[in-house]
Amino acid sequence: MKKILIDAPLEYVAGHLRYGHLEGVIEVPDEEFEKFKENPIDFLYDNEYIDELDLLIDDWEIDDCGPIDCVNWEECS
Repeated sequence: MKKILIDAPLEYVAGHLRYGHLEGVIEVPDEEFEKFKENPIDFLYDNEYIDELDLLIDDWEIDDCGPIDCVNWEECS
């Protein structure tokens, strides 16, 4: 029996994102930590830390998807 890794791109995926969150680790200088604790939201935006965080989608809904466009594959050992 052969194991085959499949990667089959679809022509399209339609749906909508429900919600997500930002996640990551930032380094804040000791002298700025008090400002962060007072208002974390403003601190993240004002100091451009948002760009250092990863956007993760927690919930989504797929309404439709198109046909397989092609099949990329390789045999697994």
